[in-house]
Amino acid sequence: MRARAEALMLDTFTAYAYTWTKVGNLDKQVWLAQYTTPGKVAGRSRQGDTNTRTETVGGVERPVVEGGLHIPLSAPVPAVGWEFACTAVGASSDPSLLGRRWRVVDVPAKSFATARRLDVVEVPAP
Repeated sequence: MRARAEALMLDTFTAYAYTWTKVGNLDKQVWLAQYTTPGKVAGRSRQGDTNTRTETVGGVERPVVEGGLHIPLSAPVPAVGWEFACTAVGASSDPSLLGRRWRVVDVPAKSFATARRLDVVEVPAP
């Protein structure tokens, strides 16, 4: 089943982690590319009421998409706070995904997983 799940990951994402660097007397956040992976953006992975979980990013409350970004289990496990940018879309994907970015707010784990389903919020590109 893992192979079937990964066959649906037609988009390409670049994972970014941030670090801090000094610019004069100021600390500046810098995003460093970590790896590129296939993946797909999906809606909520469980049934229920409308999602009311939010995260504040840049002073703006944003809805969390639970299980919203799927990447292969073989990809390195990202940390909370990393961001994934869509760098290429598959032929059957929504072209508006290209260039969009999602911040990881949780990295759930489970037995018998077919993909790593990350809880994310969409954020503006830096």
